[in-house]
Amino acid sequence: MKSVLCFISVLYFSASLAFAAQPVNYYVIAEQAQPFQIEDKANEHSGIVTDIVKAIFEQSEHEITYHTYPFNRMISVLEAGGEKNWITYGSPNWGSVQAENLSDIPIYTVKHAIVMSSMNPVNFVGMHSIANKGVVLLRGFDYAELQPYIDEGAVNEVRVKDYQAAFRVVKRTPGEMAFIEMESRVKYNLDKLGLDSAKFDIQPFSNVIADYPIYLAFSSEMDPELQAFINQRLTTLKEEGKLESIISKYI
Repeated sequence: MKSVLCFISVLYFSASLAFAAQPVNYYVIAEQAQPFQIEDKANEHSGIVTDIVKAIFEQSEHEITYHTYPFNRMISVLEAGGEKNWITYGSPNWGSVQAENLSDIPIYTVKHAIVMSSMNPVNFVGMHSIANKGVVLLRGFDYAELQPYIDEGAVNEVRVKDYQAAFRVVKRTPGEMAFIEMESRVKYNLDKLGLDSAKFDIQPFSNVIADYPIYLAFSSEMDPELQAFINQRLTTLKEEGKLESIISKYI
């Protein structure tokens, strides 16, 4: 009987080691995802989502491998399958691989804002408020709620490569251009770039793009035990107030 129990213990221990060895591949959007994902020149990773992922695997046997790509390239890689057991972040609102397999609980609620020059701001109450004006959007990011207005020519779409360009366009065209983006990203990047926030008028855009939750997004083929582990740890972090603590570091 003792030998049987010993054999079972060995099997259990072996299974634990096999589970501990599961790879964790974390995908990061280059340059455009701050404060959710931040990568500096020394290849140091931080940000709301990144810090949450780190906290989940803290003091575990799992090691995180980071993969950083421009947004469109990252989506292509993940749609092709990506690395085993990949993680990034997503939302049901976004569709594609960022919506197919999400964590049990959300990690943050996204709010959008419309940013104009404070020299000649428009009181925004709906899309008719900016009729025939320009809307500045980051390259690679699409908004289904805005597309009908762009398609019918009610507003003019202007694409820029980064936040610095977006703020520059808005500042140079008071009353004519408005930047639309997540409120958290707007405030973070104004501070990061050292810009005077008083020169920009920031108003809610929730009557066009409603607030919505974001989650951790997983490979559709993620190991079930690993995913269960992540969801359990995420719930614990929320109950202990650590999710809110991480978010408050950046926003």
